[in-house]
Amino acid sequence: MALGRSLKIIFAGLCGLAAGMVLFFPWNAAAEYAASRIAASASEKNIFISFRDIYTEGFADREFIYRGIKADMPAVSVKISEARVDPKIIRSLISSSKMGTLSLGSGEITTATRQKLKWSSGTANIRYDGENLYIEDLTLAGDISAKGFINISTETGKIVTSDITARFPHEFDRALEMLSKMQVLPLTRSDSGEWRISR
Repeated sequence: MALGRSLKIIFAGLCGLAAGMVLFFPWNAAAEYAASRIAASASEKNIFISFRDIYTEGFADREFIYRGIKADMPAVSVKISEARVDPKIIRSLISSSKMGTLSLGSGEITTATRQKLKWSSGTANIRYDGENLYIEDLTLAGDISAKGFINISTETGKIVTSDITARFPHEFDRALEMLSKMQVLPLTRSDSGEWRISR
């Protein structure tokens, strides 16, 4: 009986410790650190990323929220109103890889010729094993729509494997054909306005 009471006390103490860690862990600082690491890594590849607001929401299942995201690249610029990342903390702790979900708000891509591609929303499952970033079950909806997956080497920033079917407005066909010929992206055309990114 004394042993049972001791176990209850130990269990209650462990629950209190876990709750204290969740409550007092510097989640906002962790979200800002993740953003700074992403920006630093991208800048090495001539991609310059900035965030207007960074904060977290939730209790045990925290979401990292990034608003007013801008990414400037040599040929295009990207704006995203909001990105929410749920790092699936508990599942990641018991797994050999880090995993989570990504939800995108509206956004747009502006080309060097000032053409704009817009989407209204997007979702994906994300996973990182120390070498590659896996973006799975990707969906985008809007003027540009896409479904599929893409795996990227975090060391080189290059696509390792991918299979995405995307639909663009017809006026972008020539620009996409140029990107395909320049081998910037592994693009192939299936129907007018529909493209496949596969490797």
